[in-house]
Amino acid sequence: MDVEALVGLNVARLRTERGLSQLELALRCEILTQGYISKLESGKRNPTVVIQYLLAEALGVEVGALFSRENVPATILAGPVIIRSTRSKKAFVDTKLNR
Repeated sequence: MDVEALVGLNVARLRTERGLSQLELALRCEILTQGYISKLESGKRNPTVVIQYLLAEALGVEVGALFSRENVPATILAGPVIIRSTRSKKAFVDTKLNR
């Protein structure tokens, strides 16, 4: 499962449902930029717990909504959790996290 893509899809969906631009969402979070939101929505960012909280607050949802599996393509949900290393730029699969 690609958790970064899952969170990104949910942020994009929740943002558009509320009629917000990426810039407006970033401004509501106060410490984020439009560029960060763009990369997050495309699955290229792994938000910290603090950023998850800020996003949820700005979108008016619980943090768990960022991880919703409803209406998410099966290709993102399939398989074990994919973990990307920011240091080595490599991805590996943790089979212990497979659900």
